[in-house]
Amino acid sequence: MRPSAPEGSEFARGWTVVLAASVGVGLGITGVPIYTIGQFVRPLAEAFGWSRATIAGGLTVLTACGVLTAPLVGVLAERFGVRRVAIAGMIGLAAGFLGLSLSGGSVEAYYLGWAALAILGAGTSPIVWTAAVASWFERNRGLALGITLCGTGVVAVVAPAVVGGIIGSFGWRAAFGALAAAQIVIGLPVVLPLFRSRVSTPATSEVPDTPRSGMTLRDAAASTRFWRLILAFFLMAMVIGGLIVNLPAMLADRGVDFARASAALGLLGVAVILGRLTVGFLVDRLAAQFVAAVYIALPSAACLLLARHGSAVPAVVLTGLAAGAEVDLLAFLIGRYFGLLHYARIYGWALSAFSAGIGVGPVLAARVRDTSGSYGVALYMFAAMAATAALLVASLGGGRQVTPAARR
Repeated sequence: MRPSAPEGSEFARGWTVVLAASVGVGLGITGVPIYTIGQFVRPLAEAFGWSRATIAGGLTVLTACGVLTAPLVGVLAERFGVRRVAIAGMIGLAAGFLGLSLSGGSVEAYYLGWAALAILGAGTSPIVWTAAVASWFERNRGLALGITLCGTGVVAVVAPAVVGGIIGSFGWRAAFGALAAAQIVIGLPVVLPLFRSRVSTPATSEVPDTPRSGMTLRDAAASTRFWRLILAFFLMAMVIGGLIVNLPAMLADRGVDFARASAALGLLGVAVILGRLTVGFLVDRLAAQFVAAVYIALPSAACLLLARHGSAVPAVVLTGLAAGAEVDLLAFLIGRYFGLLHYARIYGWALSAFSAGIGVGPVLAARVRDTSGSYGVALYMFAAMAATAALLVASLGGGRQVTPAARR
């Protein structure tokens, strides 16, 4: 086994892949739709008289389809390569946004549009982007994944204000159309020339933990560690999804106008970027399970601040830090505990659980608000969920749990 590649050489050979993956994940299915749906809540409610829970249900449809498609994406990525899957996914995502722009006052058509978006754009999930990046990095994998997933943070900073401005000037249909155009005008010109996975063989590999070593999906599913990880990130996703999607409405309920609410979500995006970078740096150097536990616990404090009508700014920052840590922590821990042999498949199943949480959380919070007139009960529930998730992750241990030899 050859020694790990020096830090400089890893980034020298893999920085273009990180750049392309960062753009892809930001514009992808877990980026733009999640960080912009909150901007459509009030315009659609005013246009069609729908409840907030009904509108937030679009994200539930998106993530429900993600639960079903994520394992398939993992299989397709291993069979056809991450590059082909990513390109097809970006084109499909553009078509899905165009479909949403054409949906009218029918709730069924609205949900069908979200289903089409999820299915056609499934190839833009983090499974694809992180699989490629992980294949290029070993010593600095945490930092590389963190930089990659900063793409969603940039989107969280820029997209709410841009989408809010388009909605204010041209309407919600034009905003969905602009999101479709972004895939073709911004995404594909970067991804096409730069995005690729590293193909290695035992004779040429400079990275000891290559896609040829690690556990199979069956091995991973047989361990209690895998299921503790799944449950922890399901709970965390419920909390993060519920907070991010409902934050504009929460702030509006407190008398914050639409423009200031959009600016608050921009602050959320800054915190997401900070969370990505700091957690990526720390897990390469400290016990990853304890770093993860700290970040996962942050939304508990955010929820308590919001429930008690404290300052919204620290609550938004804490939520953003946790949101910045979630998907890259999941990607890093999957690689650490189960290796890269079937990384895409294992991560696909883990991401299914995460997607389920993202879908359930927003609707749960919105339903509580619709029935009780306040988000208070949901916020206290979310605080308890985040604390439980942190304890589960802390229990994972620090040892690497991979098979000693590759399987074919």
